[in-house]
Amino acid sequence: MIPHVREDLRLSLDPFLLWQSSDPLYQRLHRQLIAFVDLVCQEAAGGRIARAVNLLGGVQELQELGLGYALGTKRGAAIGPVLARRMAETIRSVPQLVEGGFSHLEIVALLVPKVAEDRISDITASVLLHWLTEFTSEQCNMFGFPTRQTSLDSAWDAERALWRPLRVSLPWNPLDGKPILLAPLDLLRHLPWINYEDYYRSAYAPFVLPAASRDRRVAKEAVLAYNRTNFQTVEQYITERELRGNACTPDPLFKPLGLDALAKKLKQIKALPTGTTNGADKKYENLCFDLLSSFLYPELDLADDQVRTIANTHVRDIIFHNDGKNDFLADLRTRLGMRQVVFELKNSRALETENVNQLYRYLDDQEFGRVGILLTRHPTPPAVAKNIVDLWSAKRYYILCMDDRDLDLMLQLAQSGRRPVEAFRKKFVEFTRKLPQ
Repeated sequence: MIPHVREDLRLSLDPFLLWQSSDPLYQRLHRQLIAFVDLVCQEAAGGRIARAVNLLGGVQELQELGLGYALGTKRGAAIGPVLARRMAETIRSVPQLVEGGFSHLEIVALLVPKVAEDRISDITASVLLHWLTEFTSEQCNMFGFPTRQTSLDSAWDAERALWRPLRVSLPWNPLDGKPILLAPLDLLRHLPWINYEDYYRSAYAPFVLPAASRDRRVAKEAVLAYNRTNFQTVEQYITERELRGNACTPDPLFKPLGLDALAKKLKQIKALPTGTTNGADKKYENLCFDLLSSFLYPELDLADDQVRTIANTHVRDIIFHNDGKNDFLADLRTRLGMRQVVFELKNSRALETENVNQLYRYLDDQEFGRVGILLTRHPTPPAVAKNIVDLWSAKRYYILCMDDRDLDLMLQLAQSGRRPVEAFRKKFVEFTRKLPQ
């Protein structure tokens, strides 16, 4: 997972994915994480609260990783001394933890106020920071990402049981020059598998609250206070989540829009005038970006959107990765070299021959292969359609023209439970039938 350069991605490292993994490395990392929180528990239980607070004080929200809930920023924060002391004292107050230690770090969020999924992710990342730098280095070597030497202030040294600075080589954010860490996709979820909301809904409300009171939300502080004195309820919930652990999977980075949102955006497109008046072209491009990225997922993964300027004309493209996820796309990748699919967006009354020629010149690249798509508002004029066939006859390039009717079809397919990418296949088949034999 490559972080966003300007703000956090709303994802977190879920330690449960380490716990349930059959990978010996992930199992070792989970043991290292639990060893840290058990050490905090032992220090607190032994009355060494200052030492426990100092251990927790090394935990930071790693800006380099870019996970969290900050909007428009990547600014991180350490666990402050007040919260660290409360965590240490709370852990000490639960006899089962003092005697038996932790099975899962996430239990802390069911006991301590102001500790939620973001803090669980922060603790996980901070304790495993040394490994995250190694993982990042491996990925950079594999893909040829440039790196440079940098210093990280606080990395957990498990052997010495202390926090210390770390000097490593990492890639950097092109906007501010700060280092970047990469995270494995198979450890990321929007919410940890063990989380407060699920606990409240599945363990607390139905079994603790009287039937007449279940519709009335209990304040979180009161629920956590109950958990600290009735820890067996938490233990039962943890056991249930472990038993259902096979259902815990990483969350995808991209979530398609729902059908209602897609229908609304398509309606907005149809209401737009063609041309550039009042920014209609930019609105069209943005709406098409939202529609296509959802319609074509997961068969085509969004790669990029970019702006080209050709003859002083603004041209926006949307580019998708084609990993051959169905037979049709695999055939295009193998036979026509279509490793990426480029959509060129034109909010024009009618396509012109020069629009076709622009896309043709752009496609003359090994990455895109011999297929490109022009998305516009209305059916293609006959003269332009003839030019496209002539291009195929000369160079064997497939330039497909789609319009509002095809977006309508994609929505209809989605609403009927079929895959909208079939509209792309239909357009390709229709085009090949027009070609000279």
